[in-house]
Amino acid sequence: MTKTSRVLVVPDLHAPAIHPKAFDFVRQIQDEWQTDRTVFLGDAMDLHAMSYHQKELGTARIIDEVDEAMEQLQPFYDHFSKGKVDFLVGNHDDLICRKAIDAEIPCEWLRPIKDIFGMPSNWTITERYGTVLIDGVAYRHGDAGAGGQTPAITQAKQAMRSTVIGHFHAAFGVNWYACDAMRIFGMSAGSLCDPTHLMQKYGKKYTKRPILGMGVVLDGTHAYAEVMPNANRGVK
Repeated sequence: MTKTSRVLVVPDLHAPAIHPKAFDFVRQIQDEWQTDRTVFLGDAMDLHAMSYHQKELGTARIIDEVDEAMEQLQPFYDHFSKGKVDFLVGNHDDLICRKAIDAEIPCEWLRPIKDIFGMPSNWTITERYGTVLIDGVAYRHGDAGAGGQTPAITQAKQAMRSTVIGHFHAAFGVNWYACDAMRIFGMSAGSLCDPTHLMQKYGKKYTKRPILGMGVVLDGTHAYAEVMPNANRGVK
């Protein structure tokens, strides 16, 4: 009999804007569900100083930002330094390559993201727009597919398989779809970045707010969205 997995799903962190309660929350959910492998959905770093969008006054230059981001990510690196861990490169992580292309520098000339970000040796990196398949479930960053109010189930229908995504910070939860041929789910895992951080200030112009949480997928057939308690209080 093929062994199935208990997958811990960690969404966008956007260091150095990780929510101060995020690491403890991740460990809590991991312990409660006794997961045996982990998928990080991407955007480990924000790389705000390299963004194509308007920069917020008072944010750090890129060298200082990355130093602070690495410090915030270190507890995650230490805790997940053993076992099966997948990381999906997100649009923010990919800014280094995108900026290189703007300067007509081939991305192949750059160091791998795993080395630049200082990720543990046991982490398997999937390049941007890639998919990790576990027990028939597709794990993606999410920026290559449909958006809207329920992007995950829309992307699942398009792929005709259960799908887990990050990227859309204000989308959260599990939706199901069934027909004669299949029953599938779409999970939007939210984010774990601090919406009050200066680098996330752009979100204030929207009426909807990010939902902080993460997910768990059991055996490829059951999906659960875990919201971080009290994380959105005081966010305006």
